[in-house]
Amino acid sequence: MDREYAAQLVKKLCSYTKYYAVVNIEGRNQGVTRFANSEISQNVNQSDVSVTLTLHDGKKEATCSTNVLDDDGLKKLASDTEAMLEVSPPGDFEYVPWRKSTLRKIENDPEITRRYDAKGRVDAVKEGVSGHAAEYTAAGALILEKKLSAYGNSESEADEVLFAELDNVQFNTVITNSVTKADGSGESISHRTDGLKIAEAFSQAKQRAVMGANPITLPGGEYTVVLTPQALGDLAFFVGWSLNAKRVADGMSFASAGPEHIEAPNMGRNISIYDDVNDPRVFPWYFDYEGFKRRPIPLVEKGDVKNLLHDTKTARLMKKGGKPSGHALTNKGMGGFARHMVVLGGYSTQDEIIRGTERGLFISNFHYTNFVNPRSLQVTGLTRNGTFLIENGKITNAVSTMRFTQNLLEAFNNVMAVSRELTTVDAGGWAAVMPSVVIEGFAFP
Repeated sequence: MDREYAAQLVKKLCSYTKYYAVVNIEGRNQGVTRFANSEISQNVNQSDVSVTLTLHDGKKEATCSTNVLDDDGLKKLASDTEAMLEVSPPGDFEYVPWRKSTLRKIENDPEITRRYDAKGRVDAVKEGVSGHAAEYTAAGALILEKKLSAYGNSESEADEVLFAELDNVQFNTVITNSVTKADGSGESISHRTDGLKIAEAFSQAKQRAVMGANPITLPGGEYTVVLTPQALGDLAFFVGWSLNAKRVADGMSFASAGPEHIEAPNMGRNISIYDDVNDPRVFPWYFDYEGFKRRPIPLVEKGDVKNLLHDTKTARLMKKGGKPSGHALTNKGMGGFARHMVVLGGYSTQDEIIRGTERGLFISNFHYTNFVNPRSLQVTGLTRNGTFLIENGKITNAVSTMRFTQNLLEAFNNVMAVSRELTTVDAGGWAAVMPSVVIEGFAFP
């Protein structure tokens, strides 16, 4: 699908209904190479495109989707959506017609699709798993992905239909020692060829697997922790998700908001979090699901919560002036989502942070993280793929898996140092930019 085809599809679908129509097209093509036991187990390509039609009649609206894109499929989609509209109750607001914005064009790196085609992915994986001793085996995946999205409505001319496509590559691996059962992880994600660090990810995973032998078990309690960018990204997600305006309106966030003010507990002065579509390290997506221009927005600035993420409906409900922030994930009034999260760096390196830690834990990754209490930002989860004891500024022992249960407001008030090095990490198939941090008093009950 290209821009011309998307514009034709929007125009055709809008012509099949008498109501005001909004059309969203979402697609994804993935070339996936998976490997296990240091052997490639799968090398496939998968593709899908779906079309979502939303019809408006005053305060009534209805939405249906299909991935059958021939004329019969589109006519059925229009018919089904009209039938749903007729029985739908009125909502709170009438639809506000979208107006075209001038958007930047995504500049894809042509080399990335050439280098990581089916053969290129196989070669990259084979090179990465070679040279390991027999007792070390690697598993993981290397994925070349093209995302596409289009937006148009009954008023859109062909050249006004928004269209974007983005190429990116995602890599992850876990290397395991079959004798000691110790493992370590590595990952890299980028939309630029020179940003993908597969060899480094393999090396990091191998190093953690070597260091992970003979883990000790530590008692519960509060520990100083050094978090990698991947581990911090897992926790920062919960902050971004809690600043979704719908969650705030529903009382499912640590923040509350009126038309003009946001009330929220402060975080540490060394914590600044942005959603910045213009940062070159994230995956740029310049319009949201409602067709609005994404703009960089400070979420937390020197510890103070500055903004919420809005779609059209939450903005009209909660904000004076009612302007969305350009972060809608859907058109269902679910608020906005931080798809381009950046945590600002500090002044230390990760090595300096470790050397400055008298006693603590180095944590490579978390998993199975989830809310315990979203209103207090309390989260629980497990350590994974490389947790180590730090003593007198040096990593001394591997540590068995530990469960944490931590109030993140307290954690982000106890950040003692932030690395100046920033790393692009996987955030649900998108990209976030994170430093390493050291946090005191992290709770492992």
